[in-house]
Amino acid sequence: MTNVDGKEATIFINEEKCLGCNKCVRYCPVFGANISYTINGATKVKVNPERCIHCGLCVEICDHKARDYRDDTDRFFTDLQQGKPISIMIAPSARTNFPEYKKVIGYLRSLGAHLVYDVSFGADITVWAYLKTLEESGMDSLIAQPCPVIVNYVEKYQPELIDHLAPVHSPMLCAAIYLRKYEQCQDHLAFLSPCIAKIDEIHDANTDHLVEYNITFAKFLAYLQGQGVDLSEYPEKEFDNPEGSLGYLFPRPGGLRENVEAKLQNVWVRQVEGQSQAYTYLRDYRQRVKDGKELPTIVDILNCQHGCNKGTGTSCRLQVDDIDLILNTLHQHVEKKGRTRKSASLLKKFNQRLQLNDFTRRYKNSPLEPLKEPTNKEYEEIFLRMHKTTDDSRKFNCSACGYNTCQEMAKAIYNNYDRLEDCIDYNRREVIKENKKLEEKNAEISSMLQEVTHLSQRRQEEALNLTKKVNEITSSMEEVYKGNEQAVKEVEMISQDVAYVVEMTEQLRTITTVIKDKVNIFTEATADIVGVARQTKMISLNAGIEAARSGEHGKGIGVLAQEIKKLADESRETAEVALTNEEELHELVLEVYNVSNLVDKKMEMVNKAIINISAIIEEFTAQGQEMVAAATQIVDDYRAE
Repeated sequence: MTNVDGKEATIFINEEKCLGCNKCVRYCPVFGANISYTINGATKVKVNPERCIHCGLCVEICDHKARDYRDDTDRFFTDLQQGKPISIMIAPSARTNFPEYKKVIGYLRSLGAHLVYDVSFGADITVWAYLKTLEESGMDSLIAQPCPVIVNYVEKYQPELIDHLAPVHSPMLCAAIYLRKYEQCQDHLAFLSPCIAKIDEIHDANTDHLVEYNITFAKFLAYLQGQGVDLSEYPEKEFDNPEGSLGYLFPRPGGLRENVEAKLQNVWVRQVEGQSQAYTYLRDYRQRVKDGKELPTIVDILNCQHGCNKGTGTSCRLQVDDIDLILNTLHQHVEKKGRTRKSASLLKKFNQRLQLNDFTRRYKNSPLEPLKEPTNKEYEEIFLRMHKTTDDSRKFNCSACGYNTCQEMAKAIYNNYDRLEDCIDYNRREVIKENKKLEEKNAEISSMLQEVTHLSQRRQEEALNLTKKVNEITSSMEEVYKGNEQAVKEVEMISQDVAYVVEMTEQLRTITTVIKDKVNIFTEATADIVGVARQTKMISLNAGIEAARSGEHGKGIGVLAQEIKKLADESRETAEVALTNEEELHELVLEVYNVSNLVDKKMEMVNKAIINISAIIEEFTAQGQEMVAAATQIVDDYRAE
């Protein structure tokens, strides 16, 4: 995300880590600096750079480490290593963040840094400029501005207080101006800083871009760790600036007050620090201005509760008491050297050498456009969308969304900074609504389940009936199958018998042929007998004639001739009868032969029919097996459903 001027946002979101818990919204001191949105169904909260004042609280309190910030650390080290002429100013809070801060100076010098200045000296100049401004300008109350977050807030949200902002640069800029104008330093200037928001002051047109790098303590240490730098290996070095006064106290709450009270008596300095107090106080201060009430001479106000020692760009883990002990020890050391007593002489030197105009700060009066305020009708519509239909529901004010009141949440929704889904009460009512729908659906489902159960029971009954019928079919098919097997066996036996009959018929045909041949022989013999009988009769006739001619002598021959004739007649008659029977027998043999051929043809036809029947039975048997298998599969599939 980028700022309005096209630069990358200083504070940004790591979407992968953001869980949309709204903690950043809840703790943010300004309205609208966070925007809730969804990506791939997940809620995220991103920074609205236009309205963000870079207080850094969201970075500090995010338990998921989903917020981070950018500074100039990488660019600084790259430029320094490339030989760019750079002088460095170090915030006084380095004393509590780097126990061996003098070795930090030694390390920076080893990299080629030219001058290394303690911004405590710039703080001394700032105090001098404040006092001189109060004395010469006629201002009866000024708001101290060493904290850029306070300046951001006033310029964006309380522009009425710009005239009350101290018209003096911060200690960082006072040190930079001193280097540039009074020490003639032409180097590029970098600031080793405890503050994320110092980058805003650096890029502000009213600071003339004197400082080019904001290097936060935390990113500086991360860089050293990443590069494997061990500070203990470097020599201790001292700052290059002139000896100062109490400017080193600036980083702790009330540090400015201590400086002012050390130089002026009976001055009213209001000390305020921390996001939970600072912005509420500024609103109250504005009201006092409107009401014409008396104001503190100086408002010593800081964004961070524990001052710059635990600023937004630090990683200081010391307890506040340990920080105080470090500063108190330093203070005692300074007092022993008499530097506190030299404050007056330092102010005198400043009066002699410095020009107040050189350190004068201007501010931009370009407040943000106020957020759109919904009309009563629009509030009503939003509340109805949030399921807030009663006054009590509209004052639920649980703050789970991150806003203090339901009305603030409605306003955020109206300005597209938040969504209905971030309201826990809305979600609760949505759940109730959905529960009602679920109950209705459950009732409907219950009814459907009953119907399904009923249908299931019917289906089970039908399944049982189907199973029973299929089993009956299967049983019948098995019986048919068994019958077919028996039929096949019987057909095979018949086929064998037919084959036997065919074989016997063939034998009968053979025998008939033999008989026919024998009958033919017999016929020929009978014909011969008939011929012999005829010849014998002729002989007997001839013998009878001869006997008659012989008279008495031929009587015996005549008798013999008569007997021969008689025998010949009987043979002829017998032969003729045999011939007659032979013809009949021949016809019978021929008829038997013909019947045998007919039987053979019929048996051949029967055999073919039997073969066809056997094939049909086998096919029917195979189909029956398939039907049994299919019926069994139907039952199995039905049961599986």
